[in-house]
Amino acid sequence: MGDFKLKGLVAAPFTPFHENGDLNLTPIEPYMNLLLADGVKSVFICGTTGEGPSMTLPERKSLAEKWVQVGKDKLDAVVVHVGCGNLRETIELAKHAKEIGASAIASIPSVFFKPKTIDLLVDYMREISLAAPDLPLYYYHIPGLTGTDFPMYDFMEVASTRVPNLAGIKFSHVETVDLMRCLHQFGEKYQFLLGTDSLLLPSMTFGSEAFVGSTYNFCGKPCNRVIAAFKNKDLEGAQKDQFKFLAMVKIIVQYGLNVATQKAMMSLSRIDLGPTRAPIPNTSAEQKEALKKDLTEMGYFEWIN
Repeated sequence: MGDFKLKGLVAAPFTPFHENGDLNLTPIEPYMNLLLADGVKSVFICGTTGEGPSMTLPERKSLAEKWVQVGKDKLDAVVVHVGCGNLRETIELAKHAKEIGASAIASIPSVFFKPKTIDLLVDYMREISLAAPDLPLYYYHIPGLTGTDFPMYDFMEVASTRVPNLAGIKFSHVETVDLMRCLHQFGEKYQFLLGTDSLLLPSMTFGSEAFVGSTYNFCGKPCNRVIAAFKNKDLEGAQKDQFKFLAMVKIIVQYGLNVATQKAMMSLSRIDLGPTRAPIPNTSAEQKEALKKDLTEMGYFEWIN
């Protein structure tokens, strides 16, 4: 899609909710300013971390409008995830994203009635692309949640000829061989956004340039140090922050590798964005205190600042 390219860290923002579960748009602007202060200049909203599938269409539209509004002339890009449980609602959100001036869109496939072949998946993505033909479109590959798991190299061979505004793939999978093949064969024209935060440093060795993740909400500074050190050929410096990052991830896993744990970390680190929505269980006060203790012991709070 022309010259559109995402670069560097792209935060997958949490969606703020009031204690009663209602959408809360008030924190969005100060939240954005915190990301910018950490050197994170683009966002990918309403995805997994943003609990997009747990929100209504009016809520998702309101949230997208708010991010585009506050990000105007400040953020490099606002990418709106438009994927829903059915194609009609996905198309509605794609058209809305175009109307409000979003930078790009992304979509998962339908997750109940799943596309059974690559051709059917490409047909689905083509319908979305035709609804917003002027917006770059990323396929959101997250098979652990969608259950749709085709080799992305095979998908690209077909989609690159049939989805006119395809910009690439948000690759949230640990199958790095598939990612490397995509980068090698299609990387000049298309982007393959790394969606597995723990692979930040290794992914750069085979050509990744843009990284979409939940941890960049609170780890923007150290992750930007990893990128800068790698570009400066300071492998030892890059490894130092990468290994510290993996120590943090180990703690996250102990408390549950889910949105609630990371939203609790966001509250401890940067800004309180409220609870998660059912069926995601919220972190208890006791768990949050224990999490804070473990993070303090590893030097997390000094490290992220």
